[in-house]
Amino acid sequence: MEKKQTLLIIDDEPSTRIILEHFLKQEFDVTVRGDGMEGLAWLEKGNDVDFVIADLNMPHLNGKEFIKVTRASNLFSEIPIIILSGTDESKERIECLNLGADDFMLKPFNPMEVQAKIKTILRRVKKT
Repeated sequence: MEKKQTLLIIDDEPSTRIILEHFLKQEFDVTVRGDGMEGLAWLEKGNDVDFVIADLNMPHLNGKEFIKVTRASNLFSEIPIIILSGTDESKERIECLNLGADDFMLKPFNPMEVQAKIKTILRRVKKT
């Protein structure tokens, strides 16, 4: 049996974490954290991750700061990241994508669409 890919979900909203974890755990090995600092600390402990889903607006280390830190790191710069946000501002989407996010999705979201985007991005990453 093939090992599941690891997915890190970082969001300060418990309902978002629960929905994503419940829906994605069938296909991925899912870890959840409540804010960007917790997510970064988990990564820095040497945990391997294939994909990150992070909320834009979180306490301690928001989505944009998380992207900046991971993209500047030799260890984490290649990890695909989808940013989730309740903010439908074009400038926020553009800024996140320019910082290095692989995609940007609005809340509320369809978990099936999140799963499809993860698979699409992971297919692209495997080819390179």
